[in-house]
Amino acid sequence: MMLKLKGTGHGGQGNISTKKDKPAFTAYRNSVQTLSSNAIVKFDKLWTNNLNAYDVTTGVFTAPMPGLCHYSAVVMSEVGKTLFLHLWHNDTMTAGSYTQGDGYKTGTFDVVLNLKKGDRIYIRCKGGHDSQKILSDGNNYSTFSGYVIAK
Repeated sequence: MMLKLKGTGHGGQGNISTKKDKPAFTAYRNSVQTLSSNAIVKFDKLWTNNLNAYDVTTGVFTAPMPGLCHYSAVVMSEVGKTLFLHLWHNDTMTAGSYTQGDGYKTGTFDVVLNLKKGDRIYIRCKGGHDSQKILSDGNNYSTFSGYVIAK
């Protein structure tokens, strides 16, 4: 059975855009990355990269347009090792993730930010913390995603 809704024909959202005209990405790692102090985490594989705004070679998302955006990430540490990271908006540190203790640990990020065209978003190792490792393998334990909520 099909249900037809009255209204704009776009689920009540007025002007609807196609999924291809909004930036969205999900990047992941399927190998270990050793980080020096202040190094950017490079999620070097992609499942989605609308508008090619995430650069796998630098680990940086560059906003192709202004908007309200949601970012999330999951990062896994080595067994029993500390992993101290921050999500950065241009040169401003935002959310942090700190994992420590026995076994594998996952740190997470979940933020909403207002971006201007050209703003940069990335995850970076905390300064003064050398030789930390992002753990991942073919199970893709470490991921980073972002997308526009509203223009």
